[in-house]
Amino acid sequence: MYIDRPLSEYLDDLASKKPTPGGGSAAALTASIGTSLLSMVANFTIGKPEYKDVECNVAGILLEAQKFDSELRALIDADIDAYKKLVLALKETHNDSARLDEFYKSALESPFLVCKISNKCIKLCRDLAEFGNKNLITDTAIAVTLFDASFLAARFNVYVNLKNISDTDYIAKIHHVLAPMEEEMPKLREDILEMCEEIIIS
Repeated sequence: MYIDRPLSEYLDDLASKKPTPGGGSAAALTASIGTSLLSMVANFTIGKPEYKDVECNVAGILLEAQKFDSELRALIDADIDAYKKLVLALKETHNDSARLDEFYKSALESPFLVCKISNKCIKLCRDLAEFGNKNLITDTAIAVTLFDASFLAARFNVYVNLKNISDTDYIAKIHHVLAPMEEEMPKLREDILEMCEEIIIS
């Protein structure tokens, strides 16, 4: 698993002619860096006397960030595994659209989860911008941009797999979940970064 190996190895493989890792895995890694920043801001808030009144709030944010980080780390490799299985299925499966649908759905699952987690995590950024250690507000702002990027990146991989799926009910279900997030993310990014900028220049 890449998560247990040096980062340089992952980046070298990402840059090479190897089919994996690719963009879906990179989106999960990007979001995971964001959750690590959230955890750092939370850790530098908890235990500080001046933030005693919000310590419980921030402790809850930390627990959520750590949970999402664990899920994202697993998705870095899950995306790779699903893509490898899809490539193999495309070689071995002919004229069986129902069977291929299942492999495309599996390949879609990781980026779809990255989208959902990124949407949840950017909202944690809003909470940290309000409650977190103001000395680390730039780290909160950077986390916002990372979650925005990971959402957009993962969304591309959702759609590239979705277009090859023939199950119309499944397609509708994905759009039903994804569409509100697509509408919400730009406003969240703009509002939270504005909060961060106000703190930075104050």
